[in-house]
Amino acid sequence: MTSTSSQQTYIDLLIQYQPKPIKTEHEYHAALTIVEGMMSGKLTEAETTLFELLVLLIENYEAEHYPMSEPTIVATLESLMHEFNVKPDTLVEVIGSVEQVTEIINGESEISKTQAESLAKFFNNLSCELSLTAKDFGK
Repeated sequence: MTSTSSQQTYIDLLIQYQPKPIKTEHEYHAALTIVEGMMSGKLTEAETTLFELLVLLIENYEAEHYPMSEPTIVATLESLMHEFNVKPDTLVEVIGSVEQVTEIINGESEISKTQAESLAKFFNNLSCELSLTAKDFGK
């Protein structure tokens, strides 16, 4: 942000930017602009503290005004299938039958606890970075 030889203290930055809870779209976009500008350079300790404060204020505003719903079980399954290039016919061995796979993918049938456990094990075997459980498939 600033690369002047006399670094601003945190108090100076608070006086300059006067951060406060974000209440309007205008304030939200202004805070985003400041944060984006701060991301382009090396920050002092005081600037890092201000940056973290602004990010928290932005996140609070977004949580209230742009809530994100939890993905559906079908969306989770489709996302994993896409990410690992898994075709529906591959899931027949995991879930049971072509009909069951089709019904689950189309949202016409729920995943049973046994199927959820099998899906978690199947996808965990595809990537060591995953640690899915039956709960990730709604069970």
